[in-house]
Amino acid sequence: MIKTALTSILAALLLAGCALTPREYPELAPPRAETIEPLRAERPLVALVLGAGGSRGFAHIGVIKALKEAGVRVDIVVGSSAGAVVAALYAGGNDAAQLEKLALEVADRDLIDPTLFGPGRVQGEALQNYVNRVLGNRSIEQLARPFAVVATTRADKQMTVFNRGNVGLAVRASASIPDLFWPVLIAGTEYVDGGLTSRVPVAVARRMGADVVIAVDVSWRGSSEVEQADVAIRPATPRTRSLDFSAKLESIAAGEAAGRAAVPSILARIADAERARMPVLAAR
Repeated sequence: MIKTALTSILAALLLAGCALTPREYPELAPPRAETIEPLRAERPLVALVLGAGGSRGFAHIGVIKALKEAGVRVDIVVGSSAGAVVAALYAGGNDAAQLEKLALEVADRDLIDPTLFGPGRVQGEALQNYVNRVLGNRSIEQLARPFAVVATTRADKQMTVFNRGNVGLAVRASASIPDLFWPVLIAGTEYVDGGLTSRVPVAVARRMGADVVIAVDVSWRGSSEVEQADVAIRPATPRTRSLDFSAKLESIAAGEAAGRAAVPSILARIADAERARMPVLAAR
């Protein structure tokens, strides 16, 4: 009888182990990396690059508020890790006020689904489903602004730039911090946090055709990648843990303050880019 009970328990654990591993989502268009074709326009194109930083990523919303207030038009949006979440929602057509409303209303359970078993303490489906729900299950190519998200292949630590396919799944992959979140299985490959290979992917925005790149770095350690941007913004956010959302109001305020301080530099860079284009347009 004891042997039978032990066998049943072991069988249950084995079944649970099979169920608690990364899986594909055949009902969703798998995110994919297609050749990046740079955008072209008569006027300078402005890109906003939102970097990794866990819960400090709420500061990105404050930066967007400041840009909106200053009348800065953003044409291209790129995100990594926590920045990918805000970037996706922004690229999907949510303005600064809508983003702030979403931030204030979102509950921990909307983004975090803890698990007792499996390759991480947070599965990640909650985040995936939240993004898809807010965006009406649109794909990356259907968003209001050109958008790309960075993730990292788990096996060989290579950067991947997703610019097609399901947004929620791509964002989840980008934000899957190793040992905290489960890896994300896409077309047979496991992906983890984009911040491992590019915390602030400025170079991706350049490849997409940006003339002026605004980069926001909310990481603790800072990233040298922001130095490649035309304007680097580093909000003085509270030093919270990755999944501690208790200081989101303070982070939004920090982003807004840093964004406002950067506005004169941003407008100057855009004006410089416009002047650089004038001889080219006149020669046509």
